[in-house]
Amino acid sequence: MGTVQIEWPDVVSLESPQAFILEDVAGNLLYGSFARDAEAGHIAIAGDDRITRRVATANIARMSQSEQRRLDRVHGSFSLGFDYTKSSDITVLSGSFNTNYRGPASSWSFNVDVNSTRDPEQGTIDRDSVRYGYRWLRPGGHFWAGLSSFERNEQTGIDARVLVGGGYGKYFLQTTSNEVAAFAGVGATREWATGDADDQTSLEAILGGDWRVFDFASPTTSLTARAVVYPSLTESGRYRTDTSVSLRREIISDFYLDLSFYHSYDSDPPDELAETSDFGVVTSLGYSFY
Repeated sequence: MGTVQIEWPDVVSLESPQAFILEDVAGNLLYGSFARDAEAGHIAIAGDDRITRRVATANIARMSQSEQRRLDRVHGSFSLGFDYTKSSDITVLSGSFNTNYRGPASSWSFNVDVNSTRDPEQGTIDRDSVRYGYRWLRPGGHFWAGLSSFERNEQTGIDARVLVGGGYGKYFLQTTSNEVAAFAGVGATREWATGDADDQTSLEAILGGDWRVFDFASPTTSLTARAVVYPSLTESGRYRTDTSVSLRREIISDFYLDLSFYHSYDSDPPDELAETSDFGVVTSLGYSFY
């Protein structure tokens, strides 16, 4: 069974003998079956402790059946993009694959992005990344996080970069249409430069935030923004930033048009001949699966 989008203002009452896991906007988890509530706009949840709790539908962030298979909670998408500028003869080929899971006690995401630019003067410049993040969800919207990534960005002089880290964060806003989270942590990084610079290992702080906006009315629309700062703890004065914004609009059922912007900055790249920043705009067509 896929994900069902609910327009809560149109729901008068809800009842079900099946057990559900419900998460409210404050990040609290409730477990139980749904009983009819006498007041419209509310749900009565009968728990195993024989206590019935009432929740306003406007305060529901998400819910899922407790018996639901893990695979049913996995959502994802993939997309392909191609851009060509005749005046400069520059060709850009891009692709992405994203999948995520959200359960009652944890969530994870796995993302792959590839971007290859062919320039008659500079040749082919690659920008690739593979990222995996895991969050242990705690009451009140708090979470512990583990993350790992592999990156390649020839524009900023990185032939390969591996990062493994962890931290602590909080969801400051969770509704059916908005989600805002921030996190802080520490990561160990290993870099291989494109030039003659030596490979190096460093320790970095990780400070970041996510913002997601949803509109589930057909055709669905979503906006996702992410910004992360990596101040180095072992290299004085060096810091990195990664920023991305993606606007997605459904064109027909499960197929969408995506417009994305990315920007990467390194105050002191390991290759002295490399650029300190890299940015671009990508247009792609994609497909979502549940």
